[in-house]
Amino acid sequence: MSQQETGSANEHVREVYEELGELLEQGDDVFVEEGPALLEDAIERPGFLDGLETEHAEPGEYTRKKVIGDPGRHVIRYMEWPPEYALMPHEHHGRPCFEVLVEGHLALSDLEPTQVGENEYTFEVLGTTVTEPGESAVVDPRENEIHAVYSPVRSRSLHVYPDDSYKSYGYVYDEDADGDVYERKEFQLREDDD
Repeated sequence: MSQQETGSANEHVREVYEELGELLEQGDDVFVEEGPALLEDAIERPGFLDGLETEHAEPGEYTRKKVIGDPGRHVIRYMEWPPEYALMPHEHHGRPCFEVLVEGHLALSDLEPTQVGENEYTFEVLGTTVTEPGESAVVDPRENEIHAVYSPVRSRSLHVYPDDSYKSYGYVYDEDADGDVYERKEFQLREDDD
């Protein structure tokens, strides 16, 4: 599904990381309401992106590189998306997340599931946010949790999660089913010792 490795952050990123932590201490709602604007402003500051790198994303894969994430706390990841890459519908355990685009274009679509069988679902697109560099897209479980990401061109983005979970639930297209049916599966995003 993806590649990832641990990275290190400069002092500007560390400062923003702590500010995001203060928001998170006030709850997920404050984190997702105020965090995106905080990170949007931060990436415009001189020096914020210094030393931050992504791994090259090969066709058919995206990459996830940890920028900063202290044990038991929130995490910022730098991700690269290859051209014409579609990340399957997925969810993050009822927690919010957001991304700020650094380069390229990303489309984040909110999806409404309808269960059509045992562990089988169809989806209706509720809305799509198309981001340009410096803009954010938010996944807010108060509104909808299941989402998909599409990158029409090679893109890089910073993603912020309230915890460093290594498991996610994705919805895999069932080629044998009649219609656009997806099966819900659990995925491990990293090794336990990462």
